[in-house]
Amino acid sequence: MKNIKLLIPKEFDTEKHEKIIRKLRPHMDFIEFEKLCCPIAKDILENYEGFEKVDEGPQFTGTPFDFLGFKNGEPYIIEFKGSLNYFNSPGETQKWRMKELIGSIEGLKAALLQVKLKKGQYKILYNDEMDILFKGAKAPLEPIEKWLR
Repeated sequence: MKNIKLLIPKEFDTEKHEKIIRKLRPHMDFIEFEKLCCPIAKDILENYEGFEKVDEGPQFTGTPFDFLGFKNGEPYIIEFKGSLNYFNSPGETQKWRMKELIGSIEGLKAALLQVKLKKGQYKILYNDEMDILFKGAKAPLEPIEKWLR
């Protein structure tokens, strides 16, 4: 039953973000795309998901999240994956780095915000709902090694 809930997208109002969405292109630079989407992600987190405060994360190389937010007074690292037409997931390295952070800082929680911008839909996974991202073995390197040889 819990997994069914995770599959059902929620809706958000795209009208106030029309100018931003019109600037987005499928093959534009990922960093530029994400930067343009920042106000949309903050809007969803604050006005639809109840976060009291949302700040952009640090710009260190390898930071596995985009925002630091507070919900019910608790800190969350929030990874944002926005796309014009799809729900994207973090890459393997990013997922494992998020898991390491959650495990090393007591009280830190995590969320993944996935957004389909043109349809005005989003999904958000919190804490243990994100376990589905961390389950399973890492992708094997053997086929890659074989190809390289």
